[in-house]
Amino acid sequence: MQYTKKLIIQFFILFLPLYSIIDGLIELAHDSLFHPDVVVLFGVLVIGIISLINIIIFINKLISLGWHNMPIYYKIMFVFHLILFIPSFIVWLSFFEIVPFNFENFIYYLVHV
Repeated sequence: MQYTKKLIIQFFILFLPLYSIIDGLIELAHDSLFHPDVVVLFGVLVIGIISLINIIIFINKLISLGWHNMPIYYKIMFVFHLILFIPSFIVWLSFFEIVPFNFENFIYYLVHV
């Protein structure tokens, strides 16, 4: 278990954005007036930034070590952060209005269906 500390650090880094997403969805389900959709959007955007940084770190290690010399931890975390980054990237495109997608209505329909 040589990567236990790194996994714990990854957990604590991703805990706050995931907590804000879950809390925002719960408040959205209760029809709160304090704009919980913004909290969900903030959590998704922060996860996207964290995932992008980790993907850049992986690409840097991939260039220096090569795929076959790369420890399995980095390969697994790359796939994990890539899975997190793709939906976050779509939300980023929506946030900057590059892609016309109404994020607030999407979350509302997810919670109230």
